[in-house]
Order: sequence, then C-alpha cells, then structure tokens
Amino acid sequence: METNNLLDLQIDPESGSLLSEAAKWGKFLAIVGFVGCGFMLLGGLMLAAMSSTISSQMEAMGGTGAATFYSSGMGTALYIGMAVLYLFPCLYLYRFAGRMQEALRSTDQGVLNSSFANLKSMFKFMGILTIIIIAFSILAFIFAIVAATTLA
Repeated sequence: METNNLLDLQIDPESGSLLSEAAKWGKFLAIVGFVGCGFMLLGGLMLAAMSSTISSQMEAMGGTGAATFYSSGMGTALYIGMAVLYLFPCLYLYRFAGRMQEALRSTDQGVLNSSFANLKSMFKFMGILTIIIIAFSILAFIFAIVAATTLA
C-alpha cells in the first residue's frame, strides 16, 4: 500500500509567491468584510432607533406585516445577527492572511501552521453556515408547499 508523505512537501519560490498573493487578496477581502459588518451593525442600530417611526408610517399606509416586523425588533436582530455571523469568517481570513505573510517573511513553520489553521477554520465555519442555510431553505420550501396546499 502506497502512502503519501506530506512531510516531503516544501514551499518553493513559486508556491511562496502564490501564497503571498493569496494572503494579500485575503487581507483585502477581510478588511472589506469588516467594513461590511460595520455597515450592517450600523444599519441594525439605525433600524432599532427608527423602528417605531417606520411601523407607525407602515400602519398608516395600511400595511401590517412589515410594520409588525420592524416594530418587533426582528429587522434589527436580523441585521445585527448577520453582522456578527459574517464577522467570524472575516476574522479567520484576516488572521490567515496576516500570519501567512509573516510566515513567508520569517520562514517560521509554527506561524505557517497557525495560518493554515485559520484558513481551515474559515472554511469550516462557512461550510457549517452553508449547511444551516440550505436546511432552513428546504424547511421554508416545505412550509410554503404545505401552506399553499392547506389554503387552496
């Protein structure tokens, strides 16, 4: 039985260049993600501050569903929740990028391992979040079908 020995792998100049470029783009995307989280958080806080005004205006126009959504704080919770959820993959990506750049400069194996651990954590988080979103989508689809058949 043939086994692959990963200890024989090395980062040659080409791999180092590719990892360096990936780290630069990763840092850029992480910083843009942090800014996006800030805007989502700010939007949630603004929505919380304006929720009573929005709900009263919606009710005056005859809408009740959206008015209830805003006045109950669900919109605020949704925005803030999305900001918090998106913060973690941005943080993992930023740590990966920073530690990868440091590892390539210092040729420190421990820092390189830490960099890859953060990349793994980002992918694991995004994978689990994707599974949860798919599950909720399937449940919403089933709920919509059941609701449509009972109302028909």
